[in-house]
Amino acid sequence: MWPNPNYHFEFAQPAFAWQKVRWPGVLLLVVCALLVLTAWHADDDVSAQLLAMEQRKAELIQANNAASQLQKTIVAQAPPERTPEEAKQNARATAQKKAAIALTQAQEKEAETITQQLNIRWFDLLQALESRQIKDVALLQLLPDAARGQFTLSGEAKDYNTLLRYVGHLQEEAVLTQVHLQKHQVIETHPQRPVSFEIQGGWQP
Repeated sequence: MWPNPNYHFEFAQPAFAWQKVRWPGVLLLVVCALLVLTAWHADDDVSAQLLAMEQRKAELIQANNAASQLQKTIVAQAPPERTPEEAKQNARATAQKKAAIALTQAQEKEAETITQQLNIRWFDLLQALESRQIKDVALLQLLPDAARGQFTLSGEAKDYNTLLRYVGHLQEEAVLTQVHLQKHQVIETHPQRPVSFEIQGGWQP
C-alpha cells in the first residue's frame, strides 16, 4: 500500500536545542552591559581627573601671579642702579667723609695735646732761667720735654769760665734739678773765640 500523502511528519528537537540558540545572545548582552558600565566608570574617572587638572592649573596660575607681583614689588623697592659717574661721585663723597672723620680725630688729638701743654708749668721754668741769667751768656734755644720733665738749653758764652759760672747758677735754682753741662765747643772761626754749649736739666712740669 502506498502511504497516505496527507501525513505530516514532525521531527522532535532535543530539549537542549533552544539553549544553543539563546546562550550566545545572553552572553552578548552581558558583555555589552559590562562594557557600558566600564565606559561609565571610565567617564567618571576621566571627569574627576580633568577636574583635578583644572584645579591644579588654577593653583599654578595663582602662584605664578603671586610670584610676578612679588618680583614687581622687589624691583620697585630696589635702589636704582647707579651710573659710573654717580658711582665715582659716591666714592669721592665717602672718601671725603672718611678724611673729615680722620681730620676731626687728628684735631681732637692736637687739641688735647695743646691742653696738656697749657697745663704744664712753663712759667716756673722760664722764670727760673731768667732769674739765673748772667752777663756774657746768650741763650739761643730752649727745648723742653714735658713728658719726661726735662729741658735742653743751647747758647754761647764769652769763655769757658763764664759758662761754668752760669751752670753753677742754674744748679742753685730750687725749681731746676740735675742741671749739668752736656757738651761745649770753642768757636775757632770767631775772632773772640766764644764757647757754644748745651745744658740739660729737669724741672717739675
